[in-house]
Amino acid sequence: MGSGVAVNAADNYVPEHAVVGDTWPKAIANALAPVVGAVGANSLQGTAEGLAGLIRNIATKSFGSASAPIPLNPNTKAPYSSADVERAAAKIQGTASGSPRALAQDIRENAAALSKPTEAGVEPLQASAMPTSGLLSRDPGLIAAEQGARLKSSPDFVKRDQNVKAAAAERVESTRDPEADLGAVMRRAAAARDERISAAENDILQREDANRSVDRIRADQGQPFGALGNSEVKANASRRLDEALVDRIYIPARAEKNRLFDNAPGRADELPADDIFSAIDRIRGNANGLTPGVLPEDFMRRLNALRPQIVEHPPESGQMVNVGGPGTALGGDLADLRKFIGPAQERAQASGNFDLADNVGRLRSAINRTIEDAPGYSEANANYQRFAQRFRPERNDETARFTRELDRGGQNVDGQLNRGATPPSATADRFLATPEKAISLTRALDGSPAVADAKAALRDYLRSDFAKSALNNDGTVNSIRANAWARNNADVLAQFPAVRGEFDEITVAARRGENLSTQARADLEAARASRKATEAEIDRSAVGTLFREDPRDVAHKLLGGKYDAGAKLDEINALIKNDPQAMRGWKAAVSEVLADKVQGTRQVGETLEVQFARLAREFKDNEALLAKTFSPEEMNNLRQAHKILSYFKEAEKRATVGSDTAEKLNIPGWAQLAVRHFKGDLAGGGLIKRFKLLLEMLPSSKQNADEIVHMAWFDPNVAAYLLERPVRNPYVAQYNIDLRRLIAAANASREN
Repeated sequence: MGSGVAVNAADNYVPEHAVVGDTWPKAIANALAPVVGAVGANSLQGTAEGLAGLIRNIATKSFGSASAPIPLNPNTKAPYSSADVERAAAKIQGTASGSPRALAQDIRENAAALSKPTEAGVEPLQASAMPTSGLLSRDPGLIAAEQGARLKSSPDFVKRDQNVKAAAAERVESTRDPEADLGAVMRRAAAARDERISAAENDILQREDANRSVDRIRADQGQPFGALGNSEVKANASRRLDEALVDRIYIPARAEKNRLFDNAPGRADELPADDIFSAIDRIRGNANGLTPGVLPEDFMRRLNALRPQIVEHPPESGQMVNVGGPGTALGGDLADLRKFIGPAQERAQASGNFDLADNVGRLRSAINRTIEDAPGYSEANANYQRFAQRFRPERNDETARFTRELDRGGQNVDGQLNRGATPPSATADRFLATPEKAISLTRALDGSPAVADAKAALRDYLRSDFAKSALNNDGTVNSIRANAWARNNADVLAQFPAVRGEFDEITVAARRGENLSTQARADLEAARASRKATEAEIDRSAVGTLFREDPRDVAHKLLGGKYDAGAKLDEINALIKNDPQAMRGWKAAVSEVLADKVQGTRQVGETLEVQFARLAREFKDNEALLAKTFSPEEMNNLRQAHKILSYFKEAEKRATVGSDTAEKLNIPGWAQLAVRHFKGDLAGGGLIKRFKLLLEMLPSSKQNADEIVHMAWFDPNVAAYLLERPVRNPYVAQYNIDLRRLIAAANASREN
């Protein structure tokens, strides 16, 4: 109606061609008439409504005010009216997607969990750092409404968001320990490495000592043989044996034998020589008779002179008379003849004249029988029997050969035996060549006063021979060669039981020493290999890792999944658990790496902002590792920081920022249509927008409601109160189920 009156007035009172401006005043009047008329009508209506509102507000302020949870109006310092609160409650409940009462409970519980935490060690969140109510509700509708409010009052929300993020960042930053000594971790690793390496090295030292001890034992065993393993020692031992055997045993025995025969009473007795003459005749009767040179010529002439010659004398008288010798011989002559028979027999054998040798042997037997039967030779014969049994039991006996060679060698001009055929340095080797020869030697030695010295010389000879065969270059006894030597000489050693027992002990000790040496060397090599294995194991373990690398690098790799993180961290904790400084240093390293990984570059408060996505990823990937590093209280603080930031993530996921056009005062549709009709869509739209801004600046009860809603975004108690307050407007739905479903579907599509 107002716009119509204005149009008629413009047509009636504004000329088509004005004095000033020509047609422009008429055009402007036609354009503004409907708008001015409408504004005038609305102004009159608004004035009436203002008066009615003034009266109503005076009554409300006089008789009803807002409840306790609603703060005072910051401008008037007076309580808000119940109508303002009711309108604010209706407005905020109208934006909710879920049940307002359920959302109120969610807001209270989430706020209480932050401001009054029950977890140990968690610092209560200050009200100035509490996430806004829309974020606490996690309701898409409230979040969307809050986003609209953020567009109108951005500084307030920015400040609150900064406070919230600063609180989260402070909780992460609080895990840092700049005073901690990171070097303590490396020192603990070095100490643990030294402990294990020292144990391995001590084992090596013990094995080396054991090896040296065995070497000393073996060296001590071989030391007595060290000076014996040469030919000169063997030769000297043989000379000592020869001196005992020849000079102190055989020569005295031979001299005694000869003395008894030379001084025997039967030497001057005439002994019957019939058997001797018969033997001589048998020899001469053979084709190979006694030729000159076989036996002494003068002795043979004297012997023939003694031969009796029985002839008939006088001739043909029938009377037999002995015209030759008496048929007897002096015992001394027969004894002397024996000295030549032996060499004669040997020369015959050497020349191959074995028949002559046999005949000479028969002659010797005849002489021996004659002397043996003579009473005057009984003592000499008895001594000779003992002499023969000792030195010449049979012709091929080694002692018999040896003594015969001595006898035939004679003496030099100095009265010394000629030993060209029997050198003293070869005597031991001669008698120890076979068991039979050794038996012959022991027979010659037994019962003699020189037997002890002879056996001592014999022992030294055998020890020297053993040393040459069984000693290693380092002076130790080689058990294999020692056993071989003992095996090769077993039959000879059997003839000397005392010496054999000594060498049995030597070979057993050598074998035992060599076994000990082999085992000691094997143990030493095993200890060295164990040390290398220990070093390799340490290098692969947490000890080696922390010994080589900075703890922060190790922590970065652990949290980055470079190792078998759980097992490696268990090793590290076991390593440092008894070292408070190392534990503190390791925790500081982990906290520094964690903070660096989750913090961004933007400053919030006094520290860098924590990125929720990064912190969430660390909790997803490494929460178990962090729980093994930090105390339960520290973990609770980190979890609170994660929870605080999670509300922003919910807002990013769920909020759909919309326009707040619906919340503003509207110009009636017919008025907007009229303006657009006369001025066109573009110009008319600009005019409509200006009038809307003008209407918003006019005081109304909507401003108070908006202030209350604004307070609710920053005060969980106010928001919960408004959501729980009964709303009398029947057109306000208890919850906007359709909007909730639409937003849930939109979120699902965005996530896919």
